[in-house]
Amino acid sequence: MPPRPPPADVSKPAFIIGVTGHTGLDPADRDRIKAEVKRIIRWVGRPADSHDPALGPGLGLTRTPLILLSSLAPGPGQWAVEAAREANHPAGLRILAPLPFPKDQYLQTSIFTREGAMRDEAAGRFLAEFPERDTFVVRLPEELDLDDNALREKCCALLTSATGKHDRDRRHLAAGEYVAAYSDVLIALTDKPLDEAEDAVRNAGDDVGARAVTELKRFGITPGLLPILPVLSGAEDGPIIHVYAPRKSESPPAGGAALSHEPGEALEVLYPDDCRPRGVSESACHDPRWVEAGREILKVITQHLERLNHEKVFDPAREDQAFAEMLPEITHGPADAPRGHALPAASESLRATLDRLARLRRRVADCSAHYNARLNRLKRTLFTLAFCVALLFSLAEYWEAPAPGTPFQQVSFLAALGLTLATWLAYFRFKTTAAAERYDDYRAIAEGLRVQFYWTACGSGESVASRYLQHQRGELGWIRNVVSAVAFPYEPNRLQFNRLSPVAQRAVLRSIRIAWLDGQHAYFKAQIERLTHRKEAFSTRARVLLWTGFLLQATLIYVAQHPAAPFLSRPLALFPVILGALTLGALHLLKTRAEPREKGLASNHAGLRTGSFPARRLITNGLTVIALTLFILGTVYLLGAIVPWLPSARNLGSILKNLVLTGGVLCGAWMEVNFFEENLRRYASMVSLFQAAGPRFDHYFNLPERVPPDQKAAAERHALTGLQALLVAVGSEALSENAEWLITHRVRPLEPVSA
Repeated sequence: MPPRPPPADVSKPAFIIGVTGHTGLDPADRDRIKAEVKRIIRWVGRPADSHDPALGPGLGLTRTPLILLSSLAPGPGQWAVEAAREANHPAGLRILAPLPFPKDQYLQTSIFTREGAMRDEAAGRFLAEFPERDTFVVRLPEELDLDDNALREKCCALLTSATGKHDRDRRHLAAGEYVAAYSDVLIALTDKPLDEAEDAVRNAGDDVGARAVTELKRFGITPGLLPILPVLSGAEDGPIIHVYAPRKSESPPAGGAALSHEPGEALEVLYPDDCRPRGVSESACHDPRWVEAGREILKVITQHLERLNHEKVFDPAREDQAFAEMLPEITHGPADAPRGHALPAASESLRATLDRLARLRRRVADCSAHYNARLNRLKRTLFTLAFCVALLFSLAEYWEAPAPGTPFQQVSFLAALGLTLATWLAYFRFKTTAAAERYDDYRAIAEGLRVQFYWTACGSGESVASRYLQHQRGELGWIRNVVSAVAFPYEPNRLQFNRLSPVAQRAVLRSIRIAWLDGQHAYFKAQIERLTHRKEAFSTRARVLLWTGFLLQATLIYVAQHPAAPFLSRPLALFPVILGALTLGALHLLKTRAEPREKGLASNHAGLRTGSFPARRLITNGLTVIALTLFILGTVYLLGAIVPWLPSARNLGSILKNLVLTGGVLCGAWMEVNFFEENLRRYASMVSLFQAAGPRFDHYFNLPERVPPDQKAAAERHALTGLQALLVAVGSEALSENAEWLITHRVRPLEPVSA
């Protein structure tokens, strides 16, 4: 019994290694080739300071599980699987086999048999004993909706037809292309250097098919061969690692003389053409600039992936319930009664995929919330420090020393400089944690996983990775890798959904309507109300404080120009203090009493809010400015007459004026750093999207109930197609909005306000 690799945590996004190679390799090289495959797997898990002479710095994926993609062809495919099982990757390794034919029919192809006899009994037994749950047939675009029996009939006809070679070769190429498209690193076991380019389509099905697959990995996938591709660019697909593998009874070719048979000397690494720097020739595949550019992209992807898998699990119990939360069973029991998910009748593989997506989305969303809380703490810290710096600078400028020689102003100035330095130190220390980037990226991943979950649940078979952030390369490309790694393969889940009864399918769709469309509509609507209230509060404070500062400045200028005029004597100073305090208290009381009415009865007072609210707000703000100005002026002159060690009323007023202006500026800046205006626009767009999707969903969903019984089956198929198209369209719009959100946050990062 071959050894099994340690189990991988399927809820963690994996790093994917693909394998392709020629059949008919020399069995004498089996141990050497297996040793090279193990070397590559160990390199993936080694830290960056561990340098491999041929592969470069290690990728450091100690907590990231691996997936090995192999079509299980005799020789290279099976030897790589054996090596992976023996490699013992610390985070676990899972093996998936994308096959060109169903497994029993695959055994009948010329790769395994010749003239009706098995070429290699051990290879045939290896394929037959490989776990069925870890295999799937790579389907062509025209085969997506074929059930297993129809696909088997089609493949049987191809295998028995004398004229079916082209179609058989097309299926073999599709399986190899699938490995190339979905792998982060492709191991190519061939007997010639990879820089000798070949026409992949021309050679499809020839004995050089493995080298054709590597060319597809380097220069682009064949259009129309696979129904779904993970990305448009090949730059994020990672390198091709060529392991020299001679054919049986053949000597090394002249072009491969540089690749020896000795372990550690039979490797070469090539990177996709999409990451080739400008000015580097296509034939110069080993140019250091090309290699360095490819390594940088791979480094970004692996570092972010490892960091995500290293994150703390905040709420394991909620992860266990994530599937049921995202796709709840619709029951008529009590609202607080425990519920399961809406797919009890689905196959184990479909439920496992959805559970994996839901668990990771819950984990990533919790991590995003954690880093958002840290980011908000930093914002409050920076704004508090900015206010304190303004206070200290004002004291340094306007505070009069109570006695000659007292260094109070100098101390205040030095303290202001110290706080400014502390602000930047806190900022740079926070930057080293990359908490802001983690919050942005994890939120983007969580939203992508949400859409992928519902696309998978409704049987659409669509891929978020092929539609999300496609115009973003490099640093943000890893987000697509994460979603793709936990969601693929897509086609088997589509087939599993199609096998459900119409009743079970409608139960799933009804759950999607409630959990996704209604849930997101309610969420964004509540966010708009909350954000609108916060925006009004901070914008009101900003306007009131700024106008109060301007009014104080005007008053202080008047006092400076008329020093002999008695402005406020001690008895008179008490009057504006009392009047200002009473006015502010009355305005606060009126606002407190009006808020519940404005929130709870907004629909009944729409005309009042749109017609008289701006005028009322203007009057309220004006009264607040006057009352606050009177209170500050009265306090300044009252304290100046009572407390002898305070500075003059004019200087004390200047200090308070600066603080009021600083507060107004900070309130305006708070709205900017929290993207109030941008988020309100996006949330309003999302409310419109989900609100419009609801009636269209109901139209399709209720269609079978409005037709005669003899047309019900056709109406159900039409309704399902329409609902799937609607959910894909809604998800695509949601992905577009979230991509815009992510880019906005990246181009406007948080910086110290004191700057």
